[in-house]
Amino acid sequence: MNKKFSTLMTMGLLAVGTLFGTANAQVSKTVNLLDDKVGDNYYYVGTTDGASFLKAVEVKNTNGSTYTSLDGTTTATSDVDYCLFKIEVVSKPGLTKDKLFRLKNKETGQYVTFKAGNSIDATNATSLSTISAGDNEAARATYVNTFSLPTTADYTNKEAEVTAGTGMTFIPFTGAPSDNTNQLSLAAGAFSVVAAGSGTALQFFGVADNEVFAVTLNNTLKNGFVFNSKDVKENIFAAQTVKAFEVTSSISLETAGYTIPAGTYFAIAYPKELANTSAIANADDFKKCTFIVADPATTVTGTADDRKAGKNFGFKTLAGDDFNFYTVDKDNAAYDAEKAPQGTQVSVHNAIFEVWTNKDNEYKYAIEIPNFYYKKAAGTDKPEQGVVKAQIASSKVDNVQTLMTTTGNTHNYIFTFGDAPVVKPIDLLNDSTASVYNIRFVSGDKADTEKGKYLTAGTYVSTTNTHNALMAVGSAVAMLEAPQYQFVISDVNVEDKLVTFMNRETGTSFVCNLFSTDDENVYYVASAKSGVNSAKFAITDMEKDGSVNYLTSNNELTGKTIELIAATVDKLAGFANRDENAGYTYIKFALDNVSNDNMYMMVRNVGTTTAPSYKVDKSTPKEGAADLFELVKSEKPVYYRNNYAYAKDGVPTIKLKGDTIAYYTYAIKWINPSLDDDTYYVKGDLTVATATKAENADQFVIRKNYDGSVSIVKKNDMFNGISNDVDMLNAEKNGNVSFASDVYTIAGAKAVKSFLKAEDLGASLAAKEQHAAFQTSLGGYMSMNSAAEGVVAIKTAADEDLTFWLDTADTKSVLPSFYLSKAAADPAQRMYMYYAVDSASYYINNPHYNIDTEHKMIIFKAATLVSPDTLATTVNGKAVNVAAKPDAAGTLGGLNYFRFQIFKLDNASDEYVIRCRENNLYVSNINGMLTLDSQDKALKVIPEEGMIPTDNESIDAESAVKVIAGNGTVTIQGAAGQAVKIATVLGKPVANEVVASDNATIAAPAGVVFVTVNGETTKVVVK
Repeated sequence: MNKKFSTLMTMGLLAVGTLFGTANAQVSKTVNLLDDKVGDNYYYVGTTDGASFLKAVEVKNTNGSTYTSLDGTTTATSDVDYCLFKIEVVSKPGLTKDKLFRLKNKETGQYVTFKAGNSIDATNATSLSTISAGDNEAARATYVNTFSLPTTADYTNKEAEVTAGTGMTFIPFTGAPSDNTNQLSLAAGAFSVVAAGSGTALQFFGVADNEVFAVTLNNTLKNGFVFNSKDVKENIFAAQTVKAFEVTSSISLETAGYTIPAGTYFAIAYPKELANTSAIANADDFKKCTFIVADPATTVTGTADDRKAGKNFGFKTLAGDDFNFYTVDKDNAAYDAEKAPQGTQVSVHNAIFEVWTNKDNEYKYAIEIPNFYYKKAAGTDKPEQGVVKAQIASSKVDNVQTLMTTTGNTHNYIFTFGDAPVVKPIDLLNDSTASVYNIRFVSGDKADTEKGKYLTAGTYVSTTNTHNALMAVGSAVAMLEAPQYQFVISDVNVEDKLVTFMNRETGTSFVCNLFSTDDENVYYVASAKSGVNSAKFAITDMEKDGSVNYLTSNNELTGKTIELIAATVDKLAGFANRDENAGYTYIKFALDNVSNDNMYMMVRNVGTTTAPSYKVDKSTPKEGAADLFELVKSEKPVYYRNNYAYAKDGVPTIKLKGDTIAYYTYAIKWINPSLDDDTYYVKGDLTVATATKAENADQFVIRKNYDGSVSIVKKNDMFNGISNDVDMLNAEKNGNVSFASDVYTIAGAKAVKSFLKAEDLGASLAAKEQHAAFQTSLGGYMSMNSAAEGVVAIKTAADEDLTFWLDTADTKSVLPSFYLSKAAADPAQRMYMYYAVDSASYYINNPHYNIDTEHKMIIFKAATLVSPDTLATTVNGKAVNVAAKPDAAGTLGGLNYFRFQIFKLDNASDEYVIRCRENNLYVSNINGMLTLDSQDKALKVIPEEGMIPTDNESIDAESAVKVIAGNGTVTIQGAAGQAVKIATVLGKPVANEVVASDNATIAAPAGVVFVTVNGETTKVVVK
């Protein structure tokens, strides 16, 4: 196992509980300093009574370097690694005694250093850490840091032993033999260097074995472990992730003598109830598990004598309810051999394991079965049962290293924690774009768990409070295209293999380690944190009636299995992007979008008649009494940006503010044509007040919901994390309306939700270029008089004067608009119907166009249609362009006063109404003059096909010039040398030239065209 991973795993172990216990931490040892293997182990060095121990200390030299000196302690289990040393032999040829030994500390990795010669202070241990400025690192290195053997004539194995309980005096060797006149002293945890003959006898203590329990084992992979063994092919512990469970107290079963003993069990499958625990407290949960067991009937290899000794048996897996649970000791008088395991039955004891480690075998572990029940012999009806302490060992069978049990008390440290299949963060990253995922749970076993649900961020309401949280919601609720259900990888930690997922809409994030699985794009969440705490989520479920039920909260994300599904990203997804011509809407409150049990938002005067004050009041169940609102969209969207990580040339890189969410804001405009001022807007406190412009009014964000409803949210600090001070329009079943918090709460069918219900209008006139006359309900026709004023005229022989040219302005709109025009003397221009109250004309201040104090005339103005969104005209004699909004180049605003919608109020009727696009007022009649007014005063009209000429004409009856229309051509006869212009009925130039012959043919489009020869114009129809 690589060092980095081992370190991470050990850190995880220590985070749960101390890996190495304090009981019996030091084991008394007799150590032969000349043994070739003496340097393989770590030792404590202490007094023979085990009351005091040497402890390394790190000292900073005056030149900035550090070295290791000594101190004393009575608690060697505190800062354990500072109290552990390895023994190394050093040869010093030429000395009387050339075998010297030095100590290397485990924690510092350095040898213990002593000052040279007799300058060592025999009474002050601090002198060992006092290196003068003149003693540089190189000079100190010349001193051999050793402990010498006793002063004897020669070295024998016996003389090289440091005996347990007796010990040996340790002498610091610092140069020539004559220099070694001091000894080490250690008493009551105090260390010093003393004069020869007064030192303390010290001995070596070995490290104790320490048992590792279930919680610690499981923490290595956050919810389980893998045990590898070098070169072992048949390792059942490494075949799958194993989870350890602790039965802390024996569980009695129904029948006397049958129990589930306390101990550590290894499970490869377990019920969801045990997903977030390492303990089993009842028999039902135990019996739902599948465990690894020592097979009592099958040996891997070996002789009959081996079998009788309990050696070389193999392993298998067994369901928890298939054990023999008879656990009465056979030496007990109540023991019944008939109840004991028979044949291939497996005693529950065979599933109880102990795991051991020690400081000599860090990252290595031994496995033991404390009570292995097995068959001593085969082929008998009642084979003799054996019980032994079995160590797990490995041996070659047919040249394959195989795991098996064996007897004996020697732990076999052959296991290491397997490297987990940790996902490299870069494998989840795109090369240049954001990596955005829908996260779907695949763990769990039924609907009331997380299985099949999608992770999102929101709020859920408990009986006492509103909680901000990650949530798991069903596919019937999840809007996978919306950013609230999408997570972007915002950061990665390559070294620790950590991935940060951030909810794109709310900013809620969690950091996790992921392990790969056998399924593509499916991962096991090994660890997950939100800030410093573990990441938790609430589980929701959709009931049969469509309501959302919050099942459980505080579910650990750690231990779950998820699928990462690449999400489809649209920066405007999840938010309303209403068409510019979407029209008016009712704001409806209902349980769903199909119910007839609806309430509609309305505005009431809560002031007086003389001093009105308007406010959104209690809703009405009558659509006819409800108010209409226009949602005035902001000119530009608001952008919210997240960081994201991507793989640049194979290296994870952070793109700052690169992941974009966009949403438009809306002013909620109250439509009340009876008021002089039509710029009333709803505010966040539900009052209704005027604003000079929509952008000056309170702004709202419209979020789409899964069931077609919307959340109308007052824009404060959207996306600054989930915040309860972000307010949403709410209604109760009794019709009361308010702005309340919990904008991110997922509402079920039992909750009242908001819907946008478009104004219920009939069909529009077909959105195509056409000619039409409009017969009114008064009996006459809409027309233009000689003063270019809109009037209702009687039908005369001059039917062509009643014909309007209709050009489409916005064919893709729900309710398209038209330009209505009449022919002009110049075919390149026409007279466009226009409501004279905007900045493009001086008519607004001209009293001639006032019908009365409240109404102004509809007039006709000469203009040229440059494009569907631009007219060219003149204002005060100056040529200008008119568009919907003015710009810095001199284009004037007010184009929507030229645009009119033509539609039926009711599809059951043949009559249409005409509404101005700018102010949504309707063409109406006052004493034969056309103006705009409210819907109830709208002029009803029936469109008729326009009276457009169909016969070819001459320029003049007595003229020699003839104009003849053909198939795609116009022929002009008798006009050699004269200027000829041809234009379509919509004013588009076709030709402008001087013809060279008396029989000139010019290409022209099919339909009515105007042909002008020397200023005289005629109309012909080209086929």
